[in-house]
Amino acid sequence: MGRLSIVKDSRLLEQVLHLLSRESAQCDLLAHNILQERDAIKRMALHEFIAINQTRISILECLSGLKEEFDGLVRDLSAAHGLPDTGRTLPDILQGIKSSQALAGLELYERLADRVRAVQRDITVNQLLVKNVQSFIVRALEAHRQTAPESDVYSISGGRSSTGTPASLIRCKG
Repeated sequence: MGRLSIVKDSRLLEQVLHLLSRESAQCDLLAHNILQERDAIKRMALHEFIAINQTRISILECLSGLKEEFDGLVRDLSAAHGLPDTGRTLPDILQGIKSSQALAGLELYERLADRVRAVQRDITVNQLLVKNVQSFIVRALEAHRQTAPESDVYSISGGRSSTGTPASLIRCKG
């Protein structure tokens, strides 16, 4: 009976390692996608967002499926070690298993967690960039509606103008 549980543990741990590797690869794809998005935001390349978002949806759907597999493996590992289903995380379980596979899984899990935190920071940066672009556009629209005092308006050639058009005001303050 002991030999069977060791083989089962080994198989489950191998599946955990494989799943963590797959999640790590998807996380890398997501990080690359986020950098593509940032580049498109900076260049204001709106036409690229459809493809970027479609790719992101595909990556997130894959990650969702991996999470379901991951949850099932954690339940199986918990059951194999007689642990309660609730309140146990993979790191807790792996720390309790004394094997090189469990240690490798724990290290892979920690690297993945660090990568996920980096991706979250990158997402926050993109959100800030989008917010700044939105703020700029709102300010430009407000400036467009304002009438310009004579001294603040310049012609397209760069000279002072006595009549202001909203577009020249944006150009002046832009």
